[in-house]
Amino acid sequence: MSKHVSVAVTLPTLRALLEYQAEHASEEDFSDLLDRAIREWLARHRGPQGYLWKTVMLPDGSRLRISSLHRTHYATIVGDELIYEGVSMSPNQFATASLGTVRNAWEAILVQLPGERDWKPATRLRYAAEAQARRIANRESVRV
Repeated sequence: MSKHVSVAVTLPTLRALLEYQAEHASEEDFSDLLDRAIREWLARHRGPQGYLWKTVMLPDGSRLRISSLHRTHYATIVGDELIYEGVSMSPNQFATASLGTVRNAWEAILVQLPGERDWKPATRLRYAAEAQARRIANRESVRV
């Protein structure tokens, strides 16, 4: 359970956030909206972030997809977290939660990187990252 603290906010900022909530017909709890606004501001000012899945860096904004017989499930990389239905979890937890059964997440998940149209199998990203790591290691061993 998250603990809450009080934070002083100027009246114009408070009004603007309340107006935003009303304009977007958001039913999100006000404290959750404020928390999300602060986290998003921090993420923008920290610079590029992402979720490191073993050897694969999934940049902030990447989308993950799993399809079952009945439905397609989506998760998003927000900052350095994988978020599915508002909950931070691992790719394996995403696969299990969306499919209802344990599966190899590398084989079940497709990834859409920010700015790209195509969805790529996670295994392809994994193999590409491992190949890149081997190329770098080989170059460094040649220099020595």
